[in-house]
Amino acid sequence: MAGLDKYMVNVTTTDTKKKITVGQDICNYLGDPESSIECEDMGAFIDAMVPWMQSSNFKVSQNGLDIVGFLIDRLASDFRPYLNTILSTVVDRLGDTRETVREKANIALCKLMDATISPQPLFEKISGAFSHKNGKVREEVMLLLQNTLNAHGAQSLTVSKLISSIVTSLADPMASVRDAAVSTLVEIYRHVGERVRMDLQKKQNIPSNKLA
Repeated sequence: MAGLDKYMVNVTTTDTKKKITVGQDICNYLGDPESSIECEDMGAFIDAMVPWMQSSNFKVSQNGLDIVGFLIDRLASDFRPYLNTILSTVVDRLGDTRETVREKANIALCKLMDATISPQPLFEKISGAFSHKNGKVREEVMLLLQNTLNAHGAQSLTVSKLISSIVTSLADPMASVRDAAVSTLVEIYRHVGERVRMDLQKKQNIPSNKLA
């Protein structure tokens, strides 16, 4: 069997120890740019990675995110058909209790914006993250937005479409989410300038002390 097909029989295993070993093997394999990513059914392979990413074992979850990240790198725009398969799971992992898992999820989303889908349509697809039940996800999606502004520039996003979600987060029950909302508005202001402040004054009911 060529390419990824040789791993196919093991990616559906429910044995955690085997997943950790096989996951590392696949990561090593995909990390070599010379390796073939030929696969009889890429859709089935990526489907099988979803339970990996959702795993309560952080090593399995990390391996799943790493493998998906490698496939985004290798497939680039050809990864687009699999976006909806992985997106909600990757977003959920932004709220993981382990920082390393959150980082891997963040990296996967950044890779998507670099290779597969432009920032604005990606943020439209993950807009539910701003009101996610897990506060850490709500915080992380705003930090991702800040990083995106710095990496891709304000012209890559229709910022006005995201403002109301950020303003809503100023009243979030979690202090870290409120802080992230303030720093995100500051970052947007830094990139967009006075226009955003006027927009906030006219359309959003922000207390003057916060606006300052």
